[in-house]
Amino acid sequence: MVLVNDLDVPIINAATGELLRELTIDTSRDYQPTGRPKGPQKLRKPPNQ
Repeated sequence: MVLVNDLDVPIINAATGELLRELTIDTSRDYQPTGRPKGPQKLRKPPNQ
């Protein structure tokens, strides 16, 4: 279960109520995916001629 209160986000086990993790949202960061693959870009080889 996730309860959002402003920029603080506690992650809670819904069955036990145990606090699993506490996160704080960084407003200077963009959390939306770009659609690009993760990691370094691979160099493309030119086609054989």
